Amino acid sequence: MLPLQTKRLQFQRYSKEDLPFIERLVTDPQVMRYIGSGTAQDATYAKALLERMLEQYENFDVFGLHKLVHRQTGKLIGHAGLVAQVIDDAFEIELGYWITPDCWQQGLGTETAQALKEYAIEELELERFISVIQINNAASIKIAENNGMQLEKTIEHDGQQVHVFVHLIETN
Repeated sequence: MLPLQTKRLQFQRYSKEDLPFIERLVTDPQVMRYIGSGTAQDATYAKALLERMLEQYENFDVFGLHKLVHRQTGKLIGHAGLVAQVIDDAFEIELGYWITPDCWQQGLGTETAQALKEYAIEELELERFISVIQINNAASIKIAENNGMQLEKTIEHDGQQVHVFVHLIETN
């Protein structure tokens, strides 16, 4: 389990009972605009996504997407985590998050990204992690830059042009 919380958010593992929330996320065109292919998905996709997340918990413990719960209200507002990815044939750990549109522009993406960065560095001692961000997603680009990440390259991923931002700890 990812033992992480912020001033306003708690990271919790998904369970099978969370499928309706995941369906709401993946079927929302606003949420999915900058995720994967950029198009809303269906219930079948949601079920497969949940199965992959549960499998990642079993295989990688703290890695994988975790639901974000607003600590004051108990409301599910998205999900986030450090996720195993293959980018340009290389294994990477991606810092990623999805926030529901009703919670945009409240600093929750920044709060989430900062917490994950601190956890990745201080607890997991990762020397490198990335964020894959579609090139038109100005809000997430700004969050990555403000979180100390640098643009490493621009590639095609899932049929979309994306920037790969990197946080790299220099080791001597």
